[in-house]
Amino acid sequence: MLQDRQWNRFVELELVPHPNIGHPQAIERYYTMREGSLKVELRAALAGYLLRRWNVDCSPGHSLQGAEYQLALANAPALYGVKNLRLAPGYDHVEPV
Repeated sequence: MLQDRQWNRFVELELVPHPNIGHPQAIERYYTMREGSLKVELRAALAGYLLRRWNVDCSPGHSLQGAEYQLALANAPALYGVKNLRLAPGYDHVEPV
């Protein structure tokens, strides 16, 4: 039943260039961002997988280091109630308030 709820729920992720990127404009062009961000709507059941696959820094303050982190999550509260976030890089695993 819980899996059905996660499958039927949609979340919108707002992705931005990682603050440690030297040339954020290149990331904006690569991902075809508008006004510096990319909004991706997807099923809640897939959110953790996408964040892992795209190496999106979900840590508070976007503190993860490394060239693999080109994107950062700008709207962590949108993930409230998503159950597979243990997959998301740096996600703090405490439900946002």
